[in-house]
Amino acid sequence: MKTPDWTDPELAIAQKMRDEGYDFDEIGDELGRTREAVRIKLGRSNTVGRRAFTENRSGNSAEISATVPRIMGDDDLLKYLGVNGDDWKITRVIYGEREVYRKDRSVKWDVKDGVVTSGKVRDSGKILVEPLISVKVFIEKRIHEIAARSDVNEFIEKAKKHAPKYKKIKYKKIKEPVLYEVEMPDLQLGRVVMESEAGYELNPDVAVKAARKSMEILLGYASFFPVGQIVFPIGHDFFDSNNADNKTVHGTLQRDDPRWQRTYKLGKDLLIESIENMSAIAPVHVPVIVGNHDEERMFYLGDSLASWFNRNPNVTIDNRENKRKYYAFGKCLIGFTHGYFEPLKSLPHLMAVEEKQLWANSTFREWHVGDKHHKDVTVTQPAKEYPGTVVRIIRSIASPSVWEHDKGFKGSIKATESFVWHKEKGMIAQFTAPADMQ
Repeated sequence: MKTPDWTDPELAIAQKMRDEGYDFDEIGDELGRTREAVRIKLGRSNTVGRRAFTENRSGNSAEISATVPRIMGDDDLLKYLGVNGDDWKITRVIYGEREVYRKDRSVKWDVKDGVVTSGKVRDSGKILVEPLISVKVFIEKRIHEIAARSDVNEFIEKAKKHAPKYKKIKYKKIKEPVLYEVEMPDLQLGRVVMESEAGYELNPDVAVKAARKSMEILLGYASFFPVGQIVFPIGHDFFDSNNADNKTVHGTLQRDDPRWQRTYKLGKDLLIESIENMSAIAPVHVPVIVGNHDEERMFYLGDSLASWFNRNPNVTIDNRENKRKYYAFGKCLIGFTHGYFEPLKSLPHLMAVEEKQLWANSTFREWHVGDKHHKDVTVTQPAKEYPGTVVRIIRSIASPSVWEHDKGFKGSIKATESFVWHKEKGMIAQFTAPADMQ
């Protein structure tokens, strides 16, 4: 006669009794199974404590069947089950409650030097009814976060070896130094367009080549002025997507190069090279500006750059989480934000509220934003002046996506821009470096 298959309730009872100290014979008596059957089943079931774990490695998912003392939140449940919440996330939970029947017995063992010498079993003859909360948990591996952490950790290790090579540069003393601001918002690195679709070719290599050329032009203009400090805001949707699924942080699917690791490294190398070239001219301050496409990926890159340049006395990286950042230079105050998260008309008020002292000490105040990919929302005027503050939308170097091309959103000339600031006179010069990827 074929032995009946084990049911989930039977397995739960067997595991519970085993945890409470019952031997295989007692568990077998309780369930009507042989001692050998109990031993083999408990030995074969992939159990850790009160859980049965089944992993689907090809699908980066797993299922856990377990008994729990109560209904829990996701974090507490993962902790109770011994699952690392940094590597796994819960996608679905099914709770069940049933009654478990067992004999009212207790066992007392006499142990000497770790060996059981004798014991007693108390059996009241009654049957106990206990509630049993079961749970089936479906979890999914955080492959993107794991890969990102791995890439960042690898980068940090390289940075530790690289950083000591930097030496403090003795810059030439300047009587009236100016601030040179270099802008390259919304590169949208990763975007792919075929010539047959839009009349131009676009891919990460094309974008990086155009960006390098425009940076070379803008840094050439710096030689016309006594530059004592450079500010280089980065971010503003530097990457077109946020993860390996080619989706933005809000879940919008993008048409990007699937080799996201390569795109990340191309972007990293571009920024390191640009910052190093700038630091040969003057000290460089780099605020990382959060965008609405790549918020997480850009934070990782900002953290990597902070590690890379952490022993470079000529470079500072501001990778704080706040979305609006400020830079003061003499009587000049510049605010940097992406332009997506808050209404542009609220920016002058926000500057006065968030930086009261810097506002009071300044005469020339501007906000420099990206996101719109052209000179201004209306395109016909370069900036809008509010009482006491100018809000300036900076051009983007990025070519339109296929969707933007089909919709006719061509925008103005693709370019990077730079600005020269005098401590007492405000902005005294502005340059444009056209670098059309088309």
